[in-house]
This record gives sequence, C-alpha cells and structure tokens, in this order.
Amino acid sequence: MLNEDRDVQAYLARIRKTIAESENLVSQAELRIAETDRMLESQGLTREQVLNFHFTQAQREAVNEELKRRGLDPLAEWESDVGMRQENLDSSYVSSLPSSDSAPDAELAERQRKFGMMMKPFQI
Repeated sequence: MLNEDRDVQAYLARIRKTIAESENLVSQAELRIAETDRMLESQGLTREQVLNFHFTQAQREAVNEELKRRGLDPLAEWESDVGMRQENLDSSYVSSLPSSDSAPDAELAERQRKFGMMMKPFQI
C-alpha cells in the first residue's frame, strides 16, 4: 500500500511539473504576442493589417536576396492572394471531412480507440 502511495505521489508530481511547464510556455507565448503587438503599434500597424498585406513576386525576391546576403534561409513560397489561401483552406477542410459512405459508428469507434490509446499513459 505504501509503495502504491509513493507511485501515486510521483505520478502527481510529474503531472504538476507538466502543468507548470505548460503554464510557462503559455505565458511566454502571451509575452511574445504582446511584444509583437507593441512593435506593430509602434509602426502604426495592427495584426489584421499585416494579415492583409499582399506582396508581389519582385518584393519576395528582394526579401529573399536580402536574407541570403545576411546568411539566412530564404522565405518559403506562399500564396500571395488571401482569397487563394482561403480557397485552399476551404478545399483542404472539405477533403478532410469523412466521406458520406463511411459508417458513423465505425468512425466513432475509431476515435474512441485512438483517444483510449492516447490516455493510456495517464491511467492510474
């Protein structure tokens, strides 16, 4: 009984440590978001405005040349049109939906199985 109690206490200590680390990561992310917002505000911008920026191929090439000159990796190619990005997101979402011919019970059973496997390490 005493050994089981020690095991439970050790398990709870690991959980507390994981929670503390997670809270630390969340706090770091919040600080970075606030820092980014302050930097954007100092430039007279908002996140929404930055999301709506459209760059030409020439601008992307100029940025990649500057990054290369500074010894940094070039930016990956991306869609320059927000509408095109939205269409791609919409189509990827639709393609991720289960097909209508799949049995809902089979899908539910598969999800339950995966959830059970994921929760196995947390069982006492």
